[in-house]
Amino acid sequence: MEKNLQETVEEESKLLSDRDPNKRLQALHRLAEIAAQEEGNNRSRIVSLLLKLSGDKESFVRWNLAIALGKIGRADAISVLESMANDEHANVRFRVALSLGMIGDAKAIPILEKMALDEYKIGNHFVVRAFVALALGRIGDESGVPVLAKLVLDDDPVVRWHAAVALGDIGHESGVHHIARLIDDSIPFVRAHTAIALAQIGSERGLPYLERLAKDSVPRVAKVSSEALELLKTKS
Repeated sequence: MEKNLQETVEEESKLLSDRDPNKRLQALHRLAEIAAQEEGNNRSRIVSLLLKLSGDKESFVRWNLAIALGKIGRADAISVLESMANDEHANVRFRVALSLGMIGDAKAIPILEKMALDEYKIGNHFVVRAFVALALGRIGDESGVPVLAKLVLDDDPVVRWHAAVALGDIGHESGVHHIARLIDDSIPFVRAHTAIALAQIGSERGLPYLERLAKDSVPRVAKVSSEALELLKTKS
């Protein structure tokens, strides 16, 4: 680390303990920007400095830390994000899930599995659960399929939608069986994304389900499903 950069890091790190939460937040953002451009030990050192904010008394500092760790993308931050996964504020928790997806390491899947039980709602929607599904799709590892198999049965259509998309993103053939549970979903956009996910997986096992969806009573769903069916046929 160059001397002037090292001095900058030292100055900013002192502000991480400032009494003013806005100064702590500003230092967090500046250090995160530096870390994103650094490599190896330099990046690890900056990340270790940021971790002290995981217990910050201000929730907006904690959720900004979660997002910063996701953007930096260091797998060694997973343990810190795990410690934040049960934060009292849902704004922190859903950002933890999002950031675990951004890091993209399968080591985060057991954490996300626990977070898939989160009960926080905005209106009728389980926000944290939806971000868990999104994160599992971004990680893209087949070990996340069992978690998504439960989320396709969720009461919240937004969660079911994200679960279908995630199974498509993972692309493992075992996902076909679980996505098939959504072909008769009561919500049209869930059925449409189910069709897209089946085409993404690209397994012949998805053909009969897509053939049914292509005859959906909602024209938009039928159109999307017909296109997905043709795409799958070209792959088969």
